Amino acid sequence: MSEVQANPLEAARQLTAELRQQTQGDLQRKLGELERLIDAALRRGEGQDAGELRQRIDEMIATNAQFNSVMVHEIRVPMTSIRGYADMLSKNVVGELNEMQQQFVETIRSNVIRMEHLVTDISDISKIRSGRIRYDAKMDFYKNIAMQVEKTHAELAAQHHHTLTFETPDGLPLLNLDSARLTQALNKLLHNALQYTPDGGQITVRAERVDSKLKVTVIDNGVGMSPDEQTHIGELFWRADNEHVRSFKGHGLGLPIAMGFIQQLGGEFFFVSETGKGSQFGFVVPGSG
Repeated sequence: MSEVQANPLEAARQLTAELRQQTQGDLQRKLGELERLIDAALRRGEGQDAGELRQRIDEMIATNAQFNSVMVHEIRVPMTSIRGYADMLSKNVVGELNEMQQQFVETIRSNVIRMEHLVTDISDISKIRSGRIRYDAKMDFYKNIAMQVEKTHAELAAQHHHTLTFETPDGLPLLNLDSARLTQALNKLLHNALQYTPDGGQITVRAERVDSKLKVTVIDNGVGMSPDEQTHIGELFWRADNEHVRSFKGHGLGLPIAMGFIQQLGGEFFFVSETGKGSQFGFVVPGSG
């Protein structure tokens, strides 16, 4: 039996410390109080506080989830209005705009779209971490997912003069899972590959059957990641300190969201990367049988 299994209070203390480092404000303070409570229980060598610990953890998770839900809603409402009016202005609904006014409106629209993506990602990661996402499993073929993802990213690939290849052979296992969530996960992985590979790169999305499971790998010849950078994969809001990476706007939630969806779909996430040679990010998910 591992140490984590043998001493659940110690495992809870370590997890609480990790969560506290990723938060701030009142939630960080409460996690600090919880960590001290766990330390006290460990010093006494007693387990009678387990019920109280569970209750406090559940309360904090629920409070944080509720806060994120309200925050997302309150931000989305005005953003919808701003984007709607900006769209009307760009289409000259209220009169023709001169060139400079068109540039101003386009700046407003692009930043609102960026904020919409951020709010959606915050909502998703909050639901993933609090276990509030609904998964609707259904039979589907991977090729349908691949076609949708390819269509979504064709324009971005063309903008950066990338060669984007989907290898989707026959004989892949039928899937019985939430294909919409798997599509989101693959979109995140491919978007990173396209964005963080210098122009003119080669990106391949390779699917293969492994026993009864589906393995999908997104392969690029981009900037790659150092061993130290790889230790941060999955951290919220973390981005590599690389000139090419920093030249693109991002918020460091793509990989945590992809990893969360894959794990909750019963899959396994993996990656291989080397500085200057590129990266491979992918997953293995169970087939229907």
